[in-house]
Amino acid sequence: MKRVYDEVMIRIREIMDPDLRRRVVEALAQQRGCSTAAIPEWFELDDADFVDLLNVLQEKERELEMEFEDPRM
Repeated sequence: MKRVYDEVMIRIREIMDPDLRRRVVEALAQQRGCSTAAIPEWFELDDADFVDLLNVLQEKERELEMEFEDPRM
């Protein structure tokens, strides 16, 4: 028997934190090779894609933190 799962879809406009919304749009635009203006607010990500995108953003933040970290401390 084939199981059917309801996929959770996240729309850009449903992201309440403006900074997170901006970063998500920028990351999507970079992945797709387009400008941020080309990503509409109604754009949908399934929950797995959204988590993958958040992991990419988190990794970028870690890289930035490591750049500014003073190894002498």
